[in-house]
Amino acid sequence: MQKPSPQLLHQQSGPFFLALGGAGEIGANLYIYGCQGYWIAVDCGQGFRSTPGGETQTVVPNIQALEDNGIKIQALLITHSHEDHIGALPWLWKRLNCPVYASPFAAGLIEKRVDLGNSKLQIHLIQPLKPYSFGPFQAEWIPVTHSIPEAHGIYLQAGGRKLYHTGDWKLDPNPVVGHLTAIERLQEIGNNGLDLVIGDSTNAPNPGHSESELQVQEGLHRLISPLPGRVLVTCFASNVARLSSLGTLARKTGRHLTLLGRSMERIHGLAKSLDYLPNFPTLIPPRDIGYLPRHEQMIVCTGSQGEPKAALARLAQGSHRQLELEEGDRVVFSSKTIPGNEEAVERLHAQLKHRGVELLTSDHGLIHASGHPAQDEIRQLYSWLKPKHLLAMHGEYRHQAEHCELAKALDISARVPFEGEIYDLSALPRLAAKVTSGRWLVDNNQLVALKN
Repeated sequence: MQKPSPQLLHQQSGPFFLALGGAGEIGANLYIYGCQGYWIAVDCGQGFRSTPGGETQTVVPNIQALEDNGIKIQALLITHSHEDHIGALPWLWKRLNCPVYASPFAAGLIEKRVDLGNSKLQIHLIQPLKPYSFGPFQAEWIPVTHSIPEAHGIYLQAGGRKLYHTGDWKLDPNPVVGHLTAIERLQEIGNNGLDLVIGDSTNAPNPGHSESELQVQEGLHRLISPLPGRVLVTCFASNVARLSSLGTLARKTGRHLTLLGRSMERIHGLAKSLDYLPNFPTLIPPRDIGYLPRHEQMIVCTGSQGEPKAALARLAQGSHRQLELEEGDRVVFSSKTIPGNEEAVERLHAQLKHRGVELLTSDHGLIHASGHPAQDEIRQLYSWLKPKHLLAMHGEYRHQAEHCELAKALDISARVPFEGEIYDLSALPRLAAKVTSGRWLVDNNQLVALKN
């Protein structure tokens, strides 16, 4: 495949699409859109990879191709604040050197993650359902439900074409925290004619409908309420709905709540400041929780992915400064294992079992729900949007391929783009050129190039 010509990159109308992450994997999402020589990016996330020794390393998209081809990103649009969508910013934002547009929750996390120092990074707060102009692009953030507050799809118009970038989403009628999906606006977009969806493929192979966060809250209550002794729950820190549910559960079961882990404390503080946890119980400091009767203790901690420096890993190793696990304690994994973290999670499980700790997982009940749509939800969304074409993104190849098959059954033309491929979206999506892509390994806060 030929390299992109200067005319394509800097003069042709397009619009054009390029994935530098998020294609053929789950994580490291970075999507580039161009029109008339003007380029914007959607999301900037980190990913993970396992070493032969079972360690988990952080990787970020290699954006050297942008610099090599003279592509200057004019604006970075954030769909939501999960690490696989904003986690690369601490290492890439100086290279991108462009203003960032995000919701208040995402902006708050970005400001806490990125050491701004004396920099001039501009973060603009967006309002959903309001159009924003970026050169030839018009963008509108569409509220959707996901496993974090303020998740959005982005409706893009450029070069006479109408595109919908789904971001991460599901159809949750009871998300516990945050807004509902803006169904009427999605239907309006479909009725006005939509050319293309750039869509989340994570759960496209799964039949049916994803579970609601309210169902998870009820499942956690059924599991935890009869348990004696001390209970620890580990979950993704960013899942504010899960945190809210655990606060409700602590009240109902007469337990006192403690949070362990800096990211958990950071999310709790931000969520409280934005009024997402209005009735959350008063927290007990970690140094004091051990003085309470064990049946009154509930500890919510980071580390569900086996991260070696997270709170749960330090508890499992006996190296936590403020708490120590004891035989008979129970750890509830209200989470799933992210691809790439399997060996780290297995190692964590073994360490916990060695200490006589009982592990409770999704095998014991409905205690976790995915934030991504299963097949019935995808069909529902496409019945509203009525797209002509699909580029299946955000997933391993098998997820993308299943997504395409589902779309074709709905009379939507579909294809799987690969990383580094530039697509001309001015008509039927057409592969126009290809650039070099890959990953940078984050090693002691330095970036080391890796091949794809």
